[in-house]
Amino acid sequence: MGNTPFGRRTDDLQTRSDQDLRSNDPNTLTPDESGAPKTFPDSAPPAFGKRGDSRLPDAPPPSIRNLLYTGHFTSQWAERTWEFTIILLLTAIGPSDMALLLPSTFGLFCCLSSLLSLGAVGAYIDRSSRISAFRAILIWQNFSVVSCTAACYTLLVLRESAGGKVLTLDSEFFQDPFTTYLLIFIHVMGASSQIASKGSSVSIEKDWVPEISKEYDDHGWLTQTNVQMRQIDLGCKVVAPVFAGFVVAWGGEDLKPACVAMGAFNFLTILVEWWSSKKVYSMVPKLASKAEHKEDGDDDRMDEKSGGGCISDNVASLQTYCHYTVGLAGLALAALYVNVLSYGSIMLAYVTWRGMSPPTIGLTRGISATIGLLGTIAYKYSSSKMNLENTGLWSIMMQAAFLGISYSSQFVDDDNTSLAMLVAGVCGSRVGLWSFDLAVSQMMQERIPEEDRGAVGGIQTALCSAFEMLSYVMGIVWAKPEEFRFLIDFSYAGMLGAAALYGVFWGRS
Repeated sequence: MGNTPFGRRTDDLQTRSDQDLRSNDPNTLTPDESGAPKTFPDSAPPAFGKRGDSRLPDAPPPSIRNLLYTGHFTSQWAERTWEFTIILLLTAIGPSDMALLLPSTFGLFCCLSSLLSLGAVGAYIDRSSRISAFRAILIWQNFSVVSCTAACYTLLVLRESAGGKVLTLDSEFFQDPFTTYLLIFIHVMGASSQIASKGSSVSIEKDWVPEISKEYDDHGWLTQTNVQMRQIDLGCKVVAPVFAGFVVAWGGEDLKPACVAMGAFNFLTILVEWWSSKKVYSMVPKLASKAEHKEDGDDDRMDEKSGGGCISDNVASLQTYCHYTVGLAGLALAALYVNVLSYGSIMLAYVTWRGMSPPTIGLTRGISATIGLLGTIAYKYSSSKMNLENTGLWSIMMQAAFLGISYSSQFVDDDNTSLAMLVAGVCGSRVGLWSFDLAVSQMMQERIPEEDRGAVGGIQTALCSAFEMLSYVMGIVWAKPEEFRFLIDFSYAGMLGAAALYGVFWGRS
């Protein structure tokens, strides 16, 4: 397939890996120079990997996984509480007659910034030592959050002095250039923190974790770690906003204490993540070295990643991404982010307009997250019984089937039945969604060489941001609740398009 998009010789790489496995397997009989099969003594240790090497444990020590989970939990908890709190702060700061304006512009700007920057962040991760890259991103992320909360605190003080709760967009407060500068600063720092957060995820999940698994030649450890880290993600996604809600409510109608609390909390998280990453790094010596090898014909591409500005880094990272066949599966995963049929802000606003009470919304959101956890369990079982390609195939087909129920809800006349179908389809689709996400993520972990993981992971995250940005654009174009049916149509078309892309990948595999 040469250098055509999504056409790198991944099958050749896999074939060479299989040949290495066979040539090193003590149970595989290969002829010697005389043509007779070789035999091995019963005591001969396996030559492949390190599983049979008495000098090393059969699997990574449990403490490594516990440290990874500690750092990941701290990171996800801080990220989810911040995501929830910043929207409340922007809503409180924004004009009373356009309450959704600032959250919408903030979301769009964050997605656009991620799209334009994450390729360069991934290239930086590839060409830097693992510990220095992670620490730099960690400091960058927490500085951005603390700066953003300080700006929010300042605007809340200025807004109070300008006249209290009701301030329209044409009021003197919003016409003041200083207010505009601070709002721009909040958008920039907020986007910066999101880019850094995604960069740290690329560093740990796409590079550190698969490298630890590779060091011990333990595929099962990688699967189990991926599943449990995703379960941590889902748990934080449900519980952290509740915690943030209590923090916000602590100050009553005054949100300034929430700014201080969020800034202080994010500062403390850097200590935990710094400590856990340092311990893991010291326990796995392999993390201190990076591969120097390159395939024939890759020298120019690797030179392009050595640093040449944000734009050139992004272009080089995109070219690297397109070299791999598994990029098609990654593109299918990214296409799912255009889907508003999830418990995101747009659908929450719609079901509220349809008359669903807040307690019911909270209950169904919890059910949706619980079903998502079942998806991680289903993935673990499926990946032990079949290959990752087939696991991804049934997962995306299952998601499409359940979202078909949500799509059909717009043709049902009874209001209660229609709403129930919409919500039930979304909840049921979580099994397929999270199983598919895990399958594609692990394929990329296992099939992308060490020297390209940062670039490919950065582009993958950027593509997800690009499609997520489209969902915000759709919400602005079809802003009336009565027009939500157009969002359903667009979302389900995107779902089917993602399934078609994955079908092409599955056929090539």
